[in-house]
Amino acid sequence: MTILAIDTSTQWCSVALVDPKGGSGNPQSPLSLVRHENLGPESGQYALDWVEQLLTEANINFRDLEAVAVGIGPGAFTGIRIGVGIAQGMAFAADLPCLPIVCLDAVALEGIQSLKLVAGETILVAVDARMNEVYWATYIVLNNGLPDRTGDIYLSLPQEIDCPNDSFYLVGNAISNYASEMSALSNQALAVDPNVVPHAKSIASLGLDMLARGMHVTAENLQPIYVRDKVAQTIAERSDAASKNI
Repeated sequence: MTILAIDTSTQWCSVALVDPKGGSGNPQSPLSLVRHENLGPESGQYALDWVEQLLTEANINFRDLEAVAVGIGPGAFTGIRIGVGIAQGMAFAADLPCLPIVCLDAVALEGIQSLKLVAGETILVAVDARMNEVYWATYIVLNNGLPDRTGDIYLSLPQEIDCPNDSFYLVGNAISNYASEMSALSNQALAVDPNVVPHAKSIASLGLDMLARGMHVTAENLQPIYVRDKVAQTIAERSDAASKNI
């Protein structure tokens, strides 16, 4: 069950080729080929080349894949479109199912693993959405170690994030990018990790779980999610915001 996983929603370009049952030529050893690097705002431009490199390294063709998992957002608008476009192109060409993964879910899984959380614990993900706002969501750790989102994905000012009623852990780059605004929330958390980002290996793990549960979609139904409808403020809006901050 070899799947390709892609995430280009941040400055990190992340691609993985995963088969828990073994790769070509070595069926007894799990296949796990990963490239994950911080390449800046243009990181998504490298994704297709990396996909081709990993397929060549694994000695398989993209038509041999079982499915394509991709981070669908929220995140960088151009990056998300690049990742979704690559996944759709391969899925259309090879008639592959698509596995749409919410990027905050992947951050939650990275946080679960970095903080070594166990079933039943609560983790809050807060990611910088630019324009002085954050995307955030709350999760419970399941018995299989995967995150289960307990509500919607929200977009708000960092100081307006709802604090969970129970003890919780906090992860995501909003912790460091909005340190003063989130200091009270950070102080209430049992532990924090501001360094976790969506990673293709987590996209793959969530994708394999989704595939096993029959929750794939067709290429034509693969859609990004943005949460924020507007990608930028107008000049007038920026001027107005600046005047209010004086």
